This record gives sequence, C-alpha cells and structure tokens, in this order.
Amino acid sequence: MDFPNSWATPKVSHTDADWWVATFYGFSRVNDPAAVKASMLAAIGQDRVYGTILIAEEGANGTLCAPTQDLLARTLSQLSAKIGLTAGFDPTWSSVDRPIFRKLKVQVKQEIVTFKMPTASPLEGEGGTHLGPEEWNALISDPDTIIIDTRNSFETKVGSFPGAIDPGNLSFSEFPAFVQDKLRGQEGKKVAMFCTGGIRCEKASVYMKSHGFDQVFQLKGGILRYFQETDAETNLWDGDCYVFDDRVALDKDLEPGGHISCPVCRMPVPPSQFGDPRFKAGYSCPSCADDPSYDRTRASSVERLKQILLATKKGKRHLGPQE
Repeated sequence: MDFPNSWATPKVSHTDADWWVATFYGFSRVNDPAAVKASMLAAIGQDRVYGTILIAEEGANGTLCAPTQDLLARTLSQLSAKIGLTAGFDPTWSSVDRPIFRKLKVQVKQEIVTFKMPTASPLEGEGGTHLGPEEWNALISDPDTIIIDTRNSFETKVGSFPGAIDPGNLSFSEFPAFVQDKLRGQEGKKVAMFCTGGIRCEKASVYMKSHGFDQVFQLKGGILRYFQETDAETNLWDGDCYVFDDRVALDKDLEPGGHISCPVCRMPVPPSQFGDPRFKAGYSCPSCADDPSYDRTRASSVERLKQILLATKKGKRHLGPQE
C-alpha cells in the first residue's frame, strides 16, 4: 500500500519483530456511528489489530497496534471512508516490540473526546493555528506567551514543557472553568496549547477563540508528533509523556520511559519511587498507600496478580493475544 506523504515514519528502528502503533483522530459529520461500529468490527474483527476506536457523530479517535504498518494503514483507510473523512487521518506512528493492547474495542460515544461543549468543535467553529516544532519552540520561548497543558493533572506530573500551566483538570470537561476562572483579562496574549496527540487542543482552541482569545496556537500532532520530529538538541520537553496503553509513559525517543501504572489507583509510578516503602507492586504506590478508599480495589489487584503469576508459570499471558 502507498502511504500518504504526510504520514511520518517512526523514529525508532523497525525490525521484523516490531509491532506498529498508530494514534489518530479526525472530525467529520457521522450520521450513524452505530452502523460504522458494526461495519468496522465486521471488517477487522478477525485481524490482529488491537486497541481502541471511539466513534461519535463528530468523527473518530483512537490508538491501534498491529504486526504490520500495511494492516494498520488499511484499517485507518477503511475507517476514514466509513466516517466520510475525505482527507483521511493524519496518524502519528511508532514501533514497539509487542502488542500494547490486549484486545480490540470499537465504542460509540457522545464525543470522541469528552468536553461537554457542543459548539467547541472544529466542525462548528474556528480553532487555533497549528505549529510544527520549530515555530512551536520559538513561541513557547517567548516569556509573554501563555503555555497551557490541556491534559489531566496525573498526566502533567509525568512530564510537560517548561513554564506550562497545569489547569488542575481531573477531566478535560473542566477546562472551560479554568479559562473563565484563571485567564480572564488576558485575551490579548498569545496562547500556546498542547496535549498528547492533538485532539484536545482542537476543541480547547475553538472554545478559547470563541471567548475572545484571538492569538491561539496549538502543537500540531501533539507531544507524540513533536517527539517524532525533534532530536536531543531541538526537543524542549521535560520528562516523559503519559500514554493510555501498556507502555504507560514514553521518553523523547518514543521508547517506554520506565514508569509503571499502579493497578490500584492507576497513577503512573516513576522509577524514582520504586524504592519508596509505600510502593508495593500490585498492592500500593505513594499515591494510594494511605487511602483506605482503595482497599477493595487493592484486594482485587492482589488476586489479579496471583492469576498473572500462575499464567506466567504456564508460559501464557493472563489476558489478550498470546503473541
């Protein structure tokens, strides 16, 4: 299959043992998301494609992995055609040594990223200006620029751009309240916003422009694309980037950064906390060790760990594809 010229190739080296990962989104008016879901499951349900596809009346969003780029490319082409996305997706690619998801999930949602502001959509209003790495670096190096990390707080703790504001969001739908409470009176300033793959900024920038912020800019393709298109000298990121899959967090080379996800509270645990006495693998981490509300989840986690160890002894995976 011929790949569009806009599709970036992975930074990491590829071998026959590698799996490919595509992170993607696209806004398009979808008349029958349920029919798209059924059609996609019928088309790829038996293929070795794992991950999540979210479909809504506003488009599709997701992350998928497969053993070949061609299989993923065909899957994305099928999906873009079914949702009427004429330009196709502009995915960010990476390569891994194993499946990073256990199964394929295709879900119908109210939104492909939950914001709870129907008018704050690229389909309804004008968003920010997309910037590549060079222009982005110049913008965030200007001390007069307001830099906003639109992700949730547990993600920002893993890494961010220096000087970026953490809105303190527990969920993305809290972002409008942050704008109203903290940014009023600064409408004339330049605003630089970023997120993992770019999709949150599509909605956040429309919202800000509709509320009087005229100079709004967003990092094209998000943090993951920025990592792919920069090197040690040009990458201004500090830390790792949280991702919603088995890798937990990626470093600037798009390699797993060593974090693990606490199975009890789901918070990312960096290697620097592995020696903390509150960290007990599968049982607790510094974020949940002293919180009794997690006791029931803790018991379930311990039982699951036992099942994983039993499966390992038998040479099998506890869940997911037996690759």
